[in-house]
Amino acid sequence: MMLNRVAVLAVLLVAAPAWAVFPPPVKDDGKFFKPATIEKANAKIREIYEKYRKDVVVETIASLTPEQEKAAKEDSPRTWFAKHSVERIKATGVNGVYIVISKSPRYLQIDMDAGTRKGGFSNSDRDKLFERITAQFKEGDFDAGLLAGLAFIETTLKSGKK
Repeated sequence: MMLNRVAVLAVLLVAAPAWAVFPPPVKDDGKFFKPATIEKANAKIREIYEKYRKDVVVETIASLTPEQEKAAKEDSPRTWFAKHSVERIKATGVNGVYIVISKSPRYLQIDMDAGTRKGGFSNSDRDKLFERITAQFKEGDFDAGLLAGLAFIETTLKSGKK
């Protein structure tokens, strides 16, 4: 009886990684995107991960908490969002590109882990990605901005693949 329990536990522990959902789906707490766009984005993010072993994590927020808002005013939104993205990259273990989009205050921050920045997706690439996304966002087309951004990430990683 004890042996059966150990065998079942061993099977569950071995099978557990297969149950993990990776890369994480787009987290759209800010409600920027249509469900169909999130579905397309998640498929593209999985494809990027499978081909290049790089994460793309997209998180949106409706607004900062009162504590976050106070810190952003003290530091400046630019400094606060830069620190926030570094913290999120560490907390989530991102090996790739991290994107956070805020509704209030209106802000887009893109960052990468150090390894990705050194090989595969540079600061210059990040700046080009920012331009691609914001061009669509300025027109009010958040869905097109997200999908254009993911296409740019894939193209950039593809061109850097050896």
